Amino acid sequence: MRIATKATLRTILGLTPCLIAVNCAVQAEQPAADTSEPMDPGVALIEQVARAYQVAPALVDEYQIKMTRRGRSRTDTTVVRLGPGTDAWLSMDGFEMTALDGQFTVEHVDQPSKYVRTSLDGNLLRSFAALAAGNSLPVPHAALRYGTSTGDYIAAIGLARAPGLWIEGVTTVERDGKAFEQLTLRNDKGVTVLAMIDPETKFITTIDLTGPVNQYTVTMAPKRLDDLPDLVAVNTAGRRQVMTLQDLMQLAAGDQAPNFTLETLDGQEVSLADHRGSLVVLDFWATWCRPCRRGLAKLQEFATWAEAEGLPVKVLPVDMGERHRTPELKRAAVSNYWKSAGFTMQTLMDYDNTTARAFQVGGIPHTVVVDPQGKIIKVEIGFNRNAVAELKELARRTFDG
Repeated sequence: MRIATKATLRTILGLTPCLIAVNCAVQAEQPAADTSEPMDPGVALIEQVARAYQVAPALVDEYQIKMTRRGRSRTDTTVVRLGPGTDAWLSMDGFEMTALDGQFTVEHVDQPSKYVRTSLDGNLLRSFAALAAGNSLPVPHAALRYGTSTGDYIAAIGLARAPGLWIEGVTTVERDGKAFEQLTLRNDKGVTVLAMIDPETKFITTIDLTGPVNQYTVTMAPKRLDDLPDLVAVNTAGRRQVMTLQDLMQLAAGDQAPNFTLETLDGQEVSLADHRGSLVVLDFWATWCRPCRRGLAKLQEFATWAEAEGLPVKVLPVDMGERHRTPELKRAAVSNYWKSAGFTMQTLMDYDNTTARAFQVGGIPHTVVVDPQGKIIKVEIGFNRNAVAELKELARRTFDG
């Protein structure tokens, strides 16, 4: 079993505290020889890096994480603000997390009507892991700041993505006319981590993690501050508290429906906000989904009834997940099916599934009913043979009181 470094790690011991005054005098005149081994250069550098992140009164950074898998890349931006003690704020992938006054709060930009709050479990990273079944966040700044051992610091530099890393060595490299210290880590799974460290600040500027399948490139520029005035705060006024991340992300009755703007088959733009004051039925579907096609026939029946009744109802099927490569091919396939089915209601095209993700669509058909004030009053997944009768009753209750 490998440990953090191939070299044997030993603690450098200081002089034993004096218990007898005369012995102290002797030690002062005749200091004992230091027989401890020098610290491994890699371990020494990691300890210096961690120290730099820990002694700063406050740290802020807006950094990029680029993930490449099988030739396809995606870049995300993360904002981290670390204040005195455990005060912290993090924005990542739509989530906003705040550690403040002994509480941990999680919000998401797509769910403005609710939030999760728990007692702070030590620090922001540990609190998130407690909510997320032990999953870790790739935030090296926080992991270095809150870590307590060399192993913690190595895991931080490995972005919590590569267990079993050991230190291979430290070299000096030059970039843009400036010398940097480069720390190399590896593990038995074929992962290599290169961390570029500013020798003056001891802050990490880049981390390149290369594995058998995935590659991560993290570009950082941490700034040391004396404090974080107004940079770590949370406001939950007018929102409701839920208990889990799943509760936060799943849309349910009572949640505000996310607004969106999508195109119809003829290129017209339609927004959910355009239909405020109407009962809106959204139905996420795809041409290859047989239950979806059965459900669309029932939605057309309901839409025809509502129009005949003169009710302010809008039925908006949303096509998603088509297996064609381009928007043009997707639109052509949907248009051909729409004409062959004889539907008169509009369908919207969610070419990149952005709206589907905002509505947390997993399986289809997935139907969401939005009231005239923009709040969700019903979510249904799967085909419902009684959909027409139930939607009629819902429409009558909405507009007849």
